[in-house]
Amino acid sequence: MEIKVIIPAREGSKGLPGKNLKKLIDKPLLDYSIITALEIFNPNSIILTSDSELILKRGQEYGIKSILRPKILATDDSPVIETILHAIDFIEIETNTKCEAIILMQPTFPIRNKMEILNAIKLFKENKLSSLISVNQMKEHPSECISIYDNDFENWEFLLDPKGKSNRQKYEGKHFFINGNFYIAKVNALRKYKSFYFGNTHFFECKQNHSVDIDDIEDFNYAKYCLLNANK
Repeated sequence: MEIKVIIPAREGSKGLPGKNLKKLIDKPLLDYSIITALEIFNPNSIILTSDSELILKRGQEYGIKSILRPKILATDDSPVIETILHAIDFIEIETNTKCEAIILMQPTFPIRNKMEILNAIKLFKENKLSSLISVNQMKEHPSECISIYDNDFENWEFLLDPKGKSNRQKYEGKHFFINGNFYIAKVNALRKYKSFYFGNTHFFECKQNHSVDIDDIEDFNYAKYCLLNANK
């Protein structure tokens, strides 16, 4: 089964304007995802989709397929699944072939472990999965986390009811968060559910120490710190 890589990188961003082309140490943030993809996949299997000609030029410099997406698919409210399906449709029409599966690699996640991705792909193929999503184990236990509503500190609840337990070691089960590293899915499932999440979705636990999905300048600076200290 051939897997296509889709990297969606729009021009706009509320949290950090221009972040996909913002220089992170020695290269634009976007380049980290492209380079990792090229370490695993053939350039012909990698698709960069954007509403920005400047962003698409980055993809062209690396020799990957670059698709100009409609502005309607590049707003803050545009579902990423619609961008993915647009890219799939474009490639299928252009190549006159069916796309079986894709891996979504968002450019806001610059620090990836190549072996983790390879192991996830192997798991996806060998077990004939429909969807596989990367996660990290939570450091904070949800029974020690609260939600506060409408900025009213008297209107709150636990994420998970502690049920009177006071010793965190007595809590049962592991808890994870979806880290944004990668999403793998069969195209027929994406078309059916319009999502990576459905009844038989599986999850892949990432073990790497540094996991950062960049939304704002604090995330950006933390990613820079992690990259500069990765080999120390």
